[in-house]
Amino acid sequence: MKSERMNKEQKYIIIFSVIIFAFALTKYLIVPERLSVSFYMFELVSMTAVLLLVYFSDNVVRRMHKKLADKEAEIESLKRKNEQLNEELKERNSFLKKDEGRKTFSDVETMFDDLPPFSETDRFCNKVLSKIGENCEVVTGLFFVYNKQSQNFSVEGNYGIMKDEPVTPFNIGEGLHGEALKGREVTVLEELPEEYFSGYSGLGEAKPEYIYILPVADAGRAVGVLELASFKPLEIAGYWEQINKKLLEKISG
Repeated sequence: MKSERMNKEQKYIIIFSVIIFAFALTKYLIVPERLSVSFYMFELVSMTAVLLLVYFSDNVVRRMHKKLADKEAEIESLKRKNEQLNEELKERNSFLKKDEGRKTFSDVETMFDDLPPFSETDRFCNKVLSKIGENCEVVTGLFFVYNKQSQNFSVEGNYGIMKDEPVTPFNIGEGLHGEALKGREVTVLEELPEEYFSGYSGLGEAKPEYIYILPVADAGRAVGVLELASFKPLEIAGYWEQINKKLLEKISG
């Protein structure tokens, strides 16, 4: 379409040039045979001016078409970007609708009913982390439980970690986990240093921004601590009193 339009305008310029040239030749049929030198000089200048006019007109048309072609290409590029953004927006809206439709910790009383016995410690801990992962966007999770043989709290369950990396055990009052267990309080960490996840080989380059340290304990006993990592804030802190109570019931039972 663009090339047709350009060829049409260039054709008009050529026709105009041919008409002028034809008029220039025709006049020699009606003028006297002998003409002065000044006439020929004037004729040469006139023809040169006409040719220059045609030349510059053609250049102007070409530049106009180039600008028009560039603008059309820019519009097409913007259309493609707009379509891409619309697709991304649809996907995001679809994700948000699914996320809104999920009932986060809607029924704490029944969500842990199918846990294995606590005597099967690793299965119990992994199942608890899996249940929590089904109800909120956890990236990784660890479940520390008191080990009678080593007399400290060590990892018995993990979630979202590709390899079993060594994690330092602790005692009550030692480090962030020990302090959280001692005070029986949920601890939330933000803006974590890079080295915090140095042992988690399964995370790749993307590092979580939030860590939740959740004690499984009451006034009379301290069973363990859950550590959950996430890219965004979780609602689990608001449900933890109920979850903690339910887990202690399952452990006692």
